[in-house]
Amino acid sequence: MMTISRRARWAIAACAVAPLVLTQCRAKDKLLEPQNPGLVDETAVGTPEAALALRVGAIGRLRNVVHGGDERLWQAGGHMADEYKNADFQPTRADIDRRTIATNNGSFPYTTVTQPRGFVRDALDAMWQFLPDSTSHIGELYMGLGFLEMSLAENFCNGIPLGHTISGDVTLGPPLTNAQVFDSALTHLDSALQVNTKSDAGSVFIRQATLILKARVLVAKGQFAAAAALVPAATVPTSYQYVFTTSTGSNAGLEDNGHWVVQFSTHRMTVSDSFDLITGQHNLIKNALPFASANDPRVPVKQTIPTQAEDGLTPMFQQQLWKSRDDPIPMVSGIDARLIEAEARLNANDFIGMMTILNALRTTSQKIGNYTVPVMAALTTTPTTKDAATTLFFREKGFWTFGRGQRVSDLRRLMRQYGRAEDQVWPTGVYSFGGTSAGTYGDDVNFPVPDGELINPEFKGCMDRLP
Repeated sequence: MMTISRRARWAIAACAVAPLVLTQCRAKDKLLEPQNPGLVDETAVGTPEAALALRVGAIGRLRNVVHGGDERLWQAGGHMADEYKNADFQPTRADIDRRTIATNNGSFPYTTVTQPRGFVRDALDAMWQFLPDSTSHIGELYMGLGFLEMSLAENFCNGIPLGHTISGDVTLGPPLTNAQVFDSALTHLDSALQVNTKSDAGSVFIRQATLILKARVLVAKGQFAAAAALVPAATVPTSYQYVFTTSTGSNAGLEDNGHWVVQFSTHRMTVSDSFDLITGQHNLIKNALPFASANDPRVPVKQTIPTQAEDGLTPMFQQQLWKSRDDPIPMVSGIDARLIEAEARLNANDFIGMMTILNALRTTSQKIGNYTVPVMAALTTTPTTKDAATTLFFREKGFWTFGRGQRVSDLRRLMRQYGRAEDQVWPTGVYSFGGTSAGTYGDDVNFPVPDGELINPEFKGCMDRLP
């Protein structure tokens, strides 16, 4: 039997994305009005209409990785890697930027990635019970569950507990390695593909996103050829995008595009570069890509003068991909599919094939959300060694995927799969904070699971912080 607390969560989740399910949620007050104090009537959520509303609410919560009133996982990951540089006065954010992240650091997101898993599971239960023939909707929920678990494994340390609730009973779960969490993500993505087999446009659209995500998990597991085989252009065209969107004024700004928040609203982060941009602090940041100064059309950047950073000292360089609070951000795209194919070529030592794919992306106009990337010149020199080809590939991928939650995973993979040392991959050298040198970069290569998980008696902290 469903517990009272779970009934309430079902009702709340149903209206979590009110602009998208307005018709269902007009009855919110009735749904949440108990006939007896503290109770939600079982019939209030036990209908096909409520199941659909639960689905929309759960899918909306996937956006928590990127959208919100504060920075979310994709912004924090870019901060820890080399996409963003700290530009405020908070030591906790500087510690993320510096790669010295304590387990009690309150500035990096974890619950916004783990909690949506419960809402997705509730929606799956309801859809299977009341609308089992809505296979594309059910497939999208399984896809969302796989996406959330993949995001955890890509960004956090070994030792992630995947707790869950079944029939109101909470299972906290043991700590899992990243490999085990990837396996869980793969299971749910496979479930999405198994259930979503219809040929209508909506089903095909969801299946294409699922295939890209499954291919990303296979890449993380080192199965490059198998990953590429899932996403050929005939299956996933380069123009494909599954985007996260918001609507103006929804949820009092709590769904704002996270890149807009940290760059245009709060000025907490500036686009990073390969050297410090603070006057008098031109320290070289080894390994960092020059996102701010490269003048690369895939990451258009504008220095905003006289706009100041929150710390009042750091020059503000703002990306121009997402300049509005409601600009859509691709969760996955056909560009990702082509990059997966190119990496498979790299690992087959087919450097000419890799270059063909990379140059096809460059010499054709592409879309990233609403932004149109203009045609670029082709790369003219083909690498002759795998080491050189690897460097070139990950530079190209870094510019194509800026701000889309892949950089931390790629830097970790450069260590784990390509044998590079930390000081050959991550931002390294003198670290500046608030206009002054503040020591050197640390050696964190992922986020820790925070202390909040210690309520789980099986969790004792990260197993390790290995890549």
